Amino acid sequence: HPDMKETSRFYSSLGLLIVLNAIVKPLWIFGIDRMVQNSVGTFEYGKYFALLNFSIVFSFLLDWGFTSFFNRQLASQEKNFIDHAGNFLFVKFLFLLLYAAVVFLVAWAAHIQHWDILLGVVSIQALQSLFIFFRGVITAHQWFRTDAWLSVLDKTLMIILCGILLTFPVLFGSITIDILLIVQVSCSLLAMFTAWFIIQKNGIRFIVSKTAFFQKKIFKSALPFASIVLLMSAHYRFDGFLLARIHPDGAHEAGVYAAAYRLLDAANMIGVLLASFLLPYIARQWSEKKDITGIVLTSRHFLILFSIAIATITFFLAPWIQKLLYHHDDTEAIQVMQWCLPSLIGYSLVQVYGTVMTATGHILSFCYITLVAVLINITLNVLLIPHWGARGSCFAALISQGFCGIAVMLYVWKKSAVVIHLRSLIIYIFTAALSSGFLYWGNGLGINPPWLMAGVALISMAALFTSGMHQWKQWLVSFRKTEFK
Repeated sequence: HPDMKETSRFYSSLGLLIVLNAIVKPLWIFGIDRMVQNSVGTFEYGKYFALLNFSIVFSFLLDWGFTSFFNRQLASQEKNFIDHAGNFLFVKFLFLLLYAAVVFLVAWAAHIQHWDILLGVVSIQALQSLFIFFRGVITAHQWFRTDAWLSVLDKTLMIILCGILLTFPVLFGSITIDILLIVQVSCSLLAMFTAWFIIQKNGIRFIVSKTAFFQKKIFKSALPFASIVLLMSAHYRFDGFLLARIHPDGAHEAGVYAAAYRLLDAANMIGVLLASFLLPYIARQWSEKKDITGIVLTSRHFLILFSIAIATITFFLAPWIQKLLYHHDDTEAIQVMQWCLPSLIGYSLVQVYGTVMTATGHILSFCYITLVAVLINITLNVLLIPHWGARGSCFAALISQGFCGIAVMLYVWKKSAVVIHLRSLIIYIFTAALSSGFLYWGNGLGINPPWLMAGVALISMAALFTSGMHQWKQWLVSFRKTEFK
């Protein structure tokens, strides 16, 4: 059946995507990035982290949402938009110049130092933006398996190169932030050219037409996509920059926050990857007037149970995790880690329902909801950072992300007829309570932390299997022989 085959394609590629990223991304985050922070120190890494977040906040200038807009339109009406890929790419290059100019101008006005670090992170953002644009063309054509392999290419290269540098310091010297940036830029450049080559090999050409394709109507249609990129970048990343600017010991606090945020970023990776697949898939299903309830609920169910497991494990095992990863038991760092990870639940709701709103044409409403969340986040950060430091940023993220996640879920329920499924909400609460009780009991008995983590994983899997919201038949069919790229 065509619909079954299409859904099978989606699940098969999604499974490959998750497996590859579950192997590669944690290796980068915990095996390389963590070791770099331990090597250069919290203070030095904090400066890098603050400027990285600063560059990400302005990343909406890189394409003003044209990548998301182009991806959605190409997925739903491929023949009309693929001929204009060259025009979109040309405009992206103009936006790259605009982005660099604005970031450097604001940095100069704000008296930001360390221009070598700023140049490196700006270059990385520019190259990653082009890489994501090329991957967007690939996913819009439903070449999900190809994109799954591309999604880990840059990190794989960085793991190899940085791993050599960290393993043989006698030969290459101690790694520094500048060396880290050189490696990241080089690997991002190679990954971008690889994606471009694959597109060219499949007969897609980026030709700039002489017709005035980018009329006011197109810019007006793409403007909400630009707004959501800006708002979500600010919501996710502005706190790290505020920490460095507001708190008296800003660089140190940013470094402490970076250590906890690394775990949040790693855990949120699954949601980000899922959203990248959901957007073109739901856009096409919606344009063909097919039901999207099943895929939305399955995605939410998986992400929320995963988020609950991560949040409870981190909250109760934070001292052990802190000592394992960073080789010290700083009380502040432990508390920051405990309060940073629970916001993953809000992140997950936004990844699912925000993607649905974008794919189904309700992006303007998504912008309004996210704007309110950003205002809440910034206000709370300004109020809490002077006294609470990194913990204040955690509290602000927990509240604002929770608000945003619940708001977009309720909106999709009202406007797109995707049911909330109240029974599953009870399952989430029960799973969180059971996992917390198990961890509290296990900690009291002195049970080995890895065994406790395995127990929470079993509890989450049991909730997933017994809830009736999974679609295991689709997953089983998907891993049979499929005929797609």
